[in-house]
Amino acid sequence: MGRITIVGTGWTEGQLTLDSIAALKSGAKIILHTDRCGCAAWLRAQGLSYDSLDELYESSEDFDAHVLAAVQMLRDAASEEDIVYAVADVRDRSACALAEANRSARIIAGPPVEGALLACSTGEMRSVEASDWENAHFSARENCLIRELENRELAAEIKLKLMEAYPEESETWLLSAGSEPKPIPLFELDRAESYDHRTCALVPAQRDITRLERYDFEHLNEIMRLLCGPGGCPWDRAQTHRSLRTCMLEEAYEVMDAVDEDDPDHLYDELGDMLLQIALNAEIARRHGEFDISDVTTAICEKMIHRHSHIFGKDHAGDPEQVMEIWSRNKMAERGQSTHAEVLESVTRTLPAQLRAVKVLKRSADVGLCEDDIAAAVQTCVDKLRALPENTDAEAALGEALLAVADAARLLKVDPEIALNGAVNRFIARFRSVEDEIIKKGGNIEALSRNSLSKYWDLVKL
Repeated sequence: MGRITIVGTGWTEGQLTLDSIAALKSGAKIILHTDRCGCAAWLRAQGLSYDSLDELYESSEDFDAHVLAAVQMLRDAASEEDIVYAVADVRDRSACALAEANRSARIIAGPPVEGALLACSTGEMRSVEASDWENAHFSARENCLIRELENRELAAEIKLKLMEAYPEESETWLLSAGSEPKPIPLFELDRAESYDHRTCALVPAQRDITRLERYDFEHLNEIMRLLCGPGGCPWDRAQTHRSLRTCMLEEAYEVMDAVDEDDPDHLYDELGDMLLQIALNAEIARRHGEFDISDVTTAICEKMIHRHSHIFGKDHAGDPEQVMEIWSRNKMAERGQSTHAEVLESVTRTLPAQLRAVKVLKRSADVGLCEDDIAAAVQTCVDKLRALPENTDAEAALGEALLAVADAARLLKVDPEIALNGAVNRFIARFRSVEDEIIKKGGNIEALSRNSLSKYWDLVKL
C-alpha cells in the first residue's frame, strides 16, 4: 500500500504553501479533486502530470455517492503507488472520508478557502460544505461558514435551512471567485450573479437575542442565566425548587389539556412552559452549586441508554411487553432493588392517588398477584361498592373500592385520572346544557325541585 498525502492547495496559485509544493513535487501520483483550481494551472506550468475526479463528479448521482466513489478510487490508486490527493480545502468531505479510512494518511492543511471572510467575524465558527446542508445543524449563537456554494439551487436549499436559525435579514458576507467579501441580507443568498465551487458565505453569530425569530435550547438557558443573574428579574431570582413545585404540576396538567384538545399549536406552547420549569430549576441549582442543565440531560441520556438495552446492548425485544420487562429489570438494577416490595415502595407518593394505584397494581401484576380477567375485576368493584353502606370505616372501604376501580383501569389500559377528568368535563357540559334549557324556558335552576331537575337531566343527552 502506497502512502497517501492529502494536500490543501487553496483556489489560486498564490495560496500554494511551501509544504504543498514539496508534496506535489515529491514524485508521487497527483490526483486533483477538481481541475478547476489554481493548483492545476501551476502543475501544468511546472510540467507535472496529474489526474482529476471531475469526470467522477459528473457521473455520480449525488454528493454522497461521489464521496464514496472518490475514496474507493483513491484507495485503489494508493494500492499501487504513493499518491498526493490535492483539494482546495482539507475539510472537503472526500478528503475527510479518505483520512478516516486511512488513519496513517499525511495531511498538509494549506490555507482555508474562506480567506478574507475570516476577518468578518470573531468567536467560534461552524464550517459546513454546502452539499452537506441536509445533515447540518445551525445555531444563531455561532458564526456559520458555508463552503463550495456551487450553484443557485444549492444556495436556495441552504438559505432556507439557515433561515430556520438566523433572521432572514441577517447580514451575510458572500465571497465569490476573484472578488472581495460582499455584505448581503441572508434572504438574498441565492440571488447572486454567479456561483461556482469557490463561492463561500459567512453568516455572523447573532448577539442580540431579542432580534431572533427562532430559538434553540441553549438560548433558553441563556435567557434563564440573564433572568436569574445579577440585575435580572426579581421574581425569577426569588424562586426555589420548593416554590416552583406547584408551577411544575400545573404546567404538566396544562400539557395534558393540550393533548386532549388535539391542538398542535397549543401543545408546543404548553410543552415550552413545561420546559421553562426544567430550565429554571436547573439554573437555580447551578447558581447554588448543586448541578446544571448538562447534569439533567446527561442523567436522562444515560438512563435511556441503560434501560433500552435491547437497542444499545445485547438484549432482544420483539414486542412492547418484552420491552417493558427489560425496562423494569434494568430499572431495578439501577436502583439496587432486590425485592418487588421495594419496587412498589419506590412508586412516587406525590402522584395523584389513582395514578399511583395503577402503577402499584401494574408492578404487582408482574408477579401474578392481581386479577388478569376484566370480568372478575369488575365484580370485585361491585362487591366493594355494595359493602360501603355497611362498613364502619367509610374512608378505608371507599379506598378499597377505588383501588378495585384502579385495577379495572389497569386491565382496560385506561388512565383513571384521564377517564375521571373526562367524566367531570362531560358532567359540566351536561349541567350547562340543563341550565341553558331551564333559562330558555324562563326558569331558575335554584328554584326547581330535585325531581324536576332529574327530568331535565334525563332529557339532555350529550
